Amino acid sequence: MSTIRLQTNQNRLIETFRHAFTQASMLGELLQNARRAKACHIHITTEGDTLTVSDDGEGIANLQTLICIAESGWNEELKARENPFGIGILSTLYFARSLRVHSLDMAFRATTAAIINGEDIDVIAAPARVGTEIRMCGVEPPYKGPTLTEWVAQHLVRLCEAFPVRVTFNGVEVERPLSHRGLAWRETDVGQVLIDLNGAPSQYSCYLQGLPIGRRPSSKLHQIVVLRDDMIARPPDRQHLLHEEEDGKRIRSAIEHAFRQALVEAKEQMPGAEFVTQYADTCLSSSNLDLLNSIPFVPRSWFRDWTCEPPGFRSNWSRYSDRHPADGVISRETLQELGVWSIDAEDEDDIPTAEVYLAARKAFLLQEQRLDGEHWLKDLVRYADPDQIGIHHGEVLHVDDSLPFNGDIIGITLVGTLSTSNGGETREYSIVAIRRHGRLYVTPHAGNVTRLLSDYIFDDRYDEDLENEDAQTIATFIAVGCSDSPARAIEELLPRSWRYTPQPKLAGAAVSLNFDAEGKLINVQ
Repeated sequence: MSTIRLQTNQNRLIETFRHAFTQASMLGELLQNARRAKACHIHITTEGDTLTVSDDGEGIANLQTLICIAESGWNEELKARENPFGIGILSTLYFARSLRVHSLDMAFRATTAAIINGEDIDVIAAPARVGTEIRMCGVEPPYKGPTLTEWVAQHLVRLCEAFPVRVTFNGVEVERPLSHRGLAWRETDVGQVLIDLNGAPSQYSCYLQGLPIGRRPSSKLHQIVVLRDDMIARPPDRQHLLHEEEDGKRIRSAIEHAFRQALVEAKEQMPGAEFVTQYADTCLSSSNLDLLNSIPFVPRSWFRDWTCEPPGFRSNWSRYSDRHPADGVISRETLQELGVWSIDAEDEDDIPTAEVYLAARKAFLLQEQRLDGEHWLKDLVRYADPDQIGIHHGEVLHVDDSLPFNGDIIGITLVGTLSTSNGGETREYSIVAIRRHGRLYVTPHAGNVTRLLSDYIFDDRYDEDLENEDAQTIATFIAVGCSDSPARAIEELLPRSWRYTPQPKLAGAAVSLNFDAEGKLINVQ
C-alpha cells in the first residue's frame, strides 16, 4: 500500500504569484507593512530606478519572516484583527532587480532572482536604526511614459487618501484628505461611513486597513466607507474583498441607512423650502421620497417650464442638451389655488393639444413621476383630456389639405383668431397655433410651430433638414394666406433664391401666369 500527501512545488508557486501582483499593489503592501509595524511616519524616496521605503516602526526581529510565504511574523492580536497573509514582501520581488533590507541592527542584500530561487541569503549585522528600510533597485513603471518618480507620486495620491500614517515622498508630505480630523464619520456594522448627500448612495469607494479596495466609483461625488479591519481581502493582491457579493450587500445596506439618517438630520435642521431646494432630487433618486411628503413646498423643476419648453413634441435641443431646470420652490397654498395638472391621453400624438391649452392658461403641468403615493401633491392633480379641449377660431383665411408635413399629409387652416378652452369652461385662452389629430390651426402670428408636428427624431437621429423644410412650408402657407392680392401670393410662392440668383434668360422679361377657377396654373405666357 502506498500513501500520498499534499506537497508544494515551491519554485512553481512563487513563479505563479508573479501574475497576481502589480507595481501598484506592491507599493500598497509596503505601506501596509509599515502601518502594521506601528510606524508614525513613512519616508518614500526615488532616485533613478531605485525605490526606498523606510519607517519608524517596531522593526523586524527576524528577517527570515520577511521572505517566508504564509508566515507574516505579526503578533497574535494583529493576526486575529487583520488576517495578514504573509506574502506582502513577495510582491516586491517581481518588480525589482535587487532588494536591500535593514531593520533594527540586522540587514541583508540580494538579487530578487536569488530570493525567488530559494538561495541562501546572508543576514549581517548593521548599525542600529529605528524601524525598517527597504530599498529596491531596478524598479520601472508598468508602462512607458512616466518616470519612476512620476509614477510613484501618481499612485501615492490614491493609496494615501485614507491612510492613517503620515507619508512623505521625496521630502514632501502626501495629502491624506480622509484622515483629517473633524470629518463627520458615521459608525455602521461594516465600519465608518462618510456621507455626501450630493452623491448617489450607489456610488461609493471602500478602504480596508488604510488602503483603497474594490472598484473606483464613476462619479466624483460619492460615499466613502472605511471598512472594519477584520474584514478579509481576497489574496494575494488584496484588491477586492474575499466575500465580495455578501459584503457588498452589507456595505450598500449600511450606506443606505447612513444616507437616510443624514437626510433626516438635514430635514430637521433646515427650513422646508431650503431642504426641498437642495435635496428633493436626492430624496427621489435614493428611495427616500417619503421624506418630502410632509414639506409644504415642491421644486419648480417638477413642472413644465413653458418658456424653455413650449407645447409640442420634445424638441431636439431639449432631448440632448443640458438644460437648467427652473429654480425655486412653489408653496402648497399656491398650488392649491392655481391647480396642478396632468394629461390623460390614449394616444401620445394628442398630448400636444392638451399642452397648448395648459400653456395658454399658464397651468402647472406636473412632470415628476417619482413621488411617493402619500405625497400631498397627488391630491391636487386634475387631468386634461385632449378630446375635451375646445378649439375656437375666427375668420378662415386660407386652407390647404394637401401639404406634406413630416412625411404625412396634414391639413392646415389659417384663421384670423384662435382660442382654446377645456370641457364646459366658459373662459377661452388666446393661442397662435394648435393641432388636433390630422389638422393644424395657425394664426398669422404663429411663427415656427413644427414642434406640434414632430420631434424630428428618426432612427435615433435628428433630421434638421426635414424640420427646416416643414418650417418653410408653414411660413409660406401663412404668407400666401395673408396676401392681399394674387401678385403678392405668387411672390410668396416663388423660391427665395430667385431674388438673389441671376437668371440671364429672364433679364428684362415680363411673364404672365394664368390660373383656373380653382387656382391651378393653366399656362405661362
